[in-house]
Amino acid sequence: MRSETMVSFTKNMLKLDETLEALLLEGLGVQGQSVRAHLDLLGHFVWLSHYGLPPVTEASETMQAHYDNTMNTMIFQHEVEGLEVRLADGRWVAVPPEPGTFTFMAGEQLRVATNGRVPACYHRVRTPSNRERFAVLFGLVQNPGVEVRALDELVDEDHPLVFNPLKHEEYVEWRYSEEGFKVDDALKAFCGVEKVTAMV
Repeated sequence: MRSETMVSFTKNMLKLDETLEALLLEGLGVQGQSVRAHLDLLGHFVWLSHYGLPPVTEASETMQAHYDNTMNTMIFQHEVEGLEVRLADGRWVAVPPEPGTFTFMAGEQLRVATNGRVPACYHRVRTPSNRERFAVLFGLVQNPGVEVRALDELVDEDHPLVFNPLKHEEYVEWRYSEEGFKVDDALKAFCGVEKVTAMV
């Protein structure tokens, strides 16, 4: 019964996720045929996450701030707060765990696919109530061996290429290497047309 529930959940979420991704891209001017071709290159994942009691610190942080290296991630929180996103002005905002809602977050792959027009969402998990936390994560990611590249419609004279193509598995390996940890914007350092330098 549990496996049937997960299969049903996954099928429904895949339809919803692809619809949201398509709406986003179409809103940027990508044509329907290009959107479908883009979606056909993606796989999907489901993570069931359990966060234990947060460490006894002022931050109460159970997952440090980061960008997801996916195309996108949808997060379903169960009753206990935790998800926080950073706004453009640097402020952190809590995303309440309201029943029947989810949070759609752009990942680093979407930043590449949209030629930098959609920034990846910087987020963390912080649980001030000091309770255990459960969440379900569903998202899209480029299939192994397939390059993530900017969609043709999003590269022109007014919007020159920002990122060179990348392969997900190669980027992930580099991102969590000693070299990858030295830079503030790992994605730009790895495949940006204009490279960034290491942090001092």
